[in-house]
Amino acid sequence: MKPHITIVIKPTLFCNTDCKHCYHMPEERVKGEISLERVEKLIRMASEEYETAWFIWHGGEPLTLPMSFYKEAIGYEEKYFGKNSMRYGNTINTNGLLLNKRFMAYCREKKVNVGISYEGPYNNVLRAEDLERTLSKLSDKDNKYSVGVTVSKDTADKQKEIYEYFRDRTVTISMSPVIGAGCGRPYVPDTDEFIKGSIEAFDDWLFDNKVPVPLMPYYLYIRNYLGDPVPSDCAHTSCLTKWLCMYPDGSLYPCAKACPKEFCMGNIDDIGTIAEAFQTEGFRNILIGSIKRRDKCASCEIFKFCNGGCSVDACYENGIEENGGDSCEAYKAIFKHVAGEIQKILDEKPDLDRYNPFVKEAVINKLINPKTVSQ
Repeated sequence: MKPHITIVIKPTLFCNTDCKHCYHMPEERVKGEISLERVEKLIRMASEEYETAWFIWHGGEPLTLPMSFYKEAIGYEEKYFGKNSMRYGNTINTNGLLLNKRFMAYCREKKVNVGISYEGPYNNVLRAEDLERTLSKLSDKDNKYSVGVTVSKDTADKQKEIYEYFRDRTVTISMSPVIGAGCGRPYVPDTDEFIKGSIEAFDDWLFDNKVPVPLMPYYLYIRNYLGDPVPSDCAHTSCLTKWLCMYPDGSLYPCAKACPKEFCMGNIDDIGTIAEAFQTEGFRNILIGSIKRRDKCASCEIFKFCNGGCSVDACYENGIEENGGDSCEAYKAIFKHVAGEIQKILDEKPDLDRYNPFVKEAVINKLINPKTVSQ
């Protein structure tokens, strides 16, 4: 059996809101949901081919489906992987508008992570609905979620402020830019402004020595720089063959990020194993294009940390075979800054109590266990 796979399931492309930057076009966001038979088949195949699997429920808006759907789906995971076996886990990515105490209690019972797409004080830049009212109805024990912040051209210079908003609420956040797919192109941030805003947010977090939450993806950049094993954000790992996405109609793609049709890996209805999906022409297309791009990246000083970046991002920038796009430029500048600050700590050995607790822990682990670090 292979060690692990991350599986994104889009049970519907329908959404109860109309975010300006959505990478699914309006004509795609129609009512209709995946069959439980397809969900069961994919879960069963994953259990037979992989030691562990992480399931991400995405969309559209996954919570437009009833809670009974998720009870059935998680029941399949328990059936095929073994209840409480630690072989599987779940995350639900939602816009948060349909969250309620009952659903959050179920997620707490089943150890399901809840990730909310939300920009805090600037939520109205990309989204029209008022999420604060929904979140305020959750009790403290139900108020357990992380937030994914989408940074647009209008908020690129406000990342520090957004970080502080969630820091004061002790909410873990991850920041990522709008990608130029679907409806998103007009809202893609200026690269220089995104870099500047990202570094400001990181520096604020770096010296925030009492904050009890990590700031993503920068905490992962630190861990990545400090060595093996290398945990990193999905855009900068060698993800091919390690991720799979299923759409409501059963079609399969390498990831959930609005992959072009030429990367379609067939349909769940037509295969008997997940391995077959990775033998399709669609997967060969993304694999060959990614290899050509990474060959061009190989001489870069930080290639070992970024692995050539995200293939889907590259598709919407210069083309999958080309590097040097906006996402490449931004990562290179931000990662070098993060790495420089961490190397300074390693070289100068200052009082670590000045730094964020997550930074302090990562550096101490490196100093105690230097052989785990590759530089």
